[in-house]
Amino acid sequence: MKVITFLSGPHAYQASTLPLEPHPQPSMRIFLLNLIVRTCFFRIKKGHYWPGAPRGPAGAAPAHAPLLSEPVGSRRLEGISVEEAKMTRTQLLEEELSCLKEELALCQADKEFVWSLWKRLQEKNPDLTQAVSLVVEREKQKSEAKDRKVLEILQVKDAKIQELEQKESVLKEEINDLLQQKISVDEEYTFLRKEFNDLQKKFKDKSQEDKDTKECVQNKEEQNRLVIKNLEEENEKLSTRCTDLLNDLEKLRNQEAHWKKEKYGIDAKIKAFEENLIEAKKEIEVSQSKYNALSIQLNNKQTELLQKDMDITLVRKELQELQNLYKQNSAYTAQQAELIQQLQVLNMDTQKVLKNQEDAHTAESISYQKVCFYLFIKYKFIDVNMGECITLKFFLNLAFF
Repeated sequence: MKVITFLSGPHAYQASTLPLEPHPQPSMRIFLLNLIVRTCFFRIKKGHYWPGAPRGPAGAAPAHAPLLSEPVGSRRLEGISVEEAKMTRTQLLEEELSCLKEELALCQADKEFVWSLWKRLQEKNPDLTQAVSLVVEREKQKSEAKDRKVLEILQVKDAKIQELEQKESVLKEEINDLLQQKISVDEEYTFLRKEFNDLQKKFKDKSQEDKDTKECVQNKEEQNRLVIKNLEEENEKLSTRCTDLLNDLEKLRNQEAHWKKEKYGIDAKIKAFEENLIEAKKEIEVSQSKYNALSIQLNNKQTELLQKDMDITLVRKELQELQNLYKQNSAYTAQQAELIQQLQVLNMDTQKVLKNQEDAHTAESISYQKVCFYLFIKYKFIDVNMGECITLKFFLNLAFF
């Protein structure tokens, strides 16, 4: 028994044979038929299909057609359009059709070869050596054809690999460009973010400054209110002092009826009145100094208010309040003018009484008239100063508006 090895490499296979010499021709024919059948089954097992036979159980493609190892259209094409997908599907179908045509041609050639070999073996005296050599040569041709196809497939794969490498280099360049663009965009974003943060910080600082200025204006308004309140209190004190003086004048008028009887008492009262006048002068001087200080403060406040042009609306409100106060002060000055007129009337009455008593008390009445006249001039001077201050404030208010 002999073992014959057909072909070489991955498609090599062995077939056990019986010795050739002692067998008669029918046994050799059976052997050759067995060899042909085994060869066909081996080809079917390796993927070389018989003409008209179905494919394998899993529908595996032959080794020389890797593109047909999957069903047509089973690959998922991503990142391409519908037309490109259709073109790719058409190309795959064309490639599969060409592969099927080649397989059909091979199967037909195998069929013709088997039939020719079968006819040779059906002869009376077949040449078995020639038949075996024909089978071996046929297998060599098939292996060479397979090798050529594999080489062509490898060349196509190499071309595709080179093309993909070129595409990869182009894509890498594009990626590098995109990365550079991304870096520039990130730098621009960081710069804009920094500018945005700076603007936010400036906005916060400005809002804080506005808040501080508003607080300062409110504090100044409170101070002005306190100053006005103090002025009103001083005015009330002066009015009370004037009422006291009026009461003193009434007392003096009552005492004039008993002047002759109470001369010495009147002298003492005149001295007391002079002392009161001195105290009143001192108080008036103190009030004048306070008024000057307050006027200076008012001038300072007005200069500060002039520097606050941004807060002019708040200043207008304050000026409106000052106008209201001015109206109140004007009403108050009108009342004071009426009181002064009453004082003048009373003074005229006292002068008439004193003229009636000139003979008895000339020196005393003259001194008393001088004191009263001095007090009236001082009070008039204070009134005039207050009127000038109010007039100045009114003109300042008009200038602001």
